[in-house]
Amino acid sequence: MTRPRHDPVRHFVGGALIGIGFMMMLLCGGCGAVFFVGILTDELRHATRMDAGILLMPIILGGVPAAVGLGLFVGGRSLRRRSEVSGDGASRST
Repeated sequence: MTRPRHDPVRHFVGGALIGIGFMMMLLCGGCGAVFFVGILTDELRHATRMDAGILLMPIILGGVPAAVGLGLFVGGRSLRRRSEVSGDGASRST
């Protein structure tokens, strides 16, 4: 009987972490980028004194969760790669 090539629990958890991390990066980082560009263009268009605190808000509020999402994505990828079991009989059938 052949052994499975990977640990199914680690494979599933790694895939879930990849999916959650990707969605966090896409949604939080994308929203933060849209607001950052919107605030920056509005400040440049109206030629008012630029407030650095307003420009930092989208970076902090969108960038930190996006960085956490990147960490989940990288952790999920490494967990999925480590789930592969190196076995001699994995390729042979009985």
